[in-house]
Amino acid sequence: MPFAGLRDHAAAFLVATIAALVGNAALQLALDAVAVRQYGGGAPWWITAEIIDRGRWVVFAGLLWVLAPPLLGGWRASTSPGPDDHAGAAWQRVSLLVWTMPLLWVVATWLVSAARFTALGSWVTEGLAFVSADYYRALLLDYAPWLMGGAVVRGVGRHV
Repeated sequence: MPFAGLRDHAAAFLVATIAALVGNAALQLALDAVAVRQYGGGAPWWITAEIIDRGRWVVFAGLLWVLAPPLLGGWRASTSPGPDDHAGAAWQRVSLLVWTMPLLWVVATWLVSAARFTALGSWVTEGLAFVSADYYRALLLDYAPWLMGGAVVRGVGRHV
């Protein structure tokens, strides 16, 4: 893989993380607008917890973008760049990764859980979570922003 395009990949990942953060905030605001509460006040819990926590990905992507040239120090792949080694292709690859990584993580988690349930011979430990609507709601809230971020990067990548 030619490392000359690492900065293009990092820029695409930075946009994906920002888009995922904005998507997360939009989802939380929409859910907060329809939630029924007895009392209010203060910053919503998701600003102080979830959005700030996910901000680490934005910082990570920014650092990757800034540090890519010094880390690589002029090192280039020995092969000449192919037709797919342009900024738009980098953005397309990143969008695919941003879409698939969370989905693969969920599948891996389910496979490990299935192995644990099989080894224990019981669903009692954590298996009841899989029949709870809250589990799937949390799953959607955790990964939908990444799917949105991947869609934004895919769209931008067509114009880069």
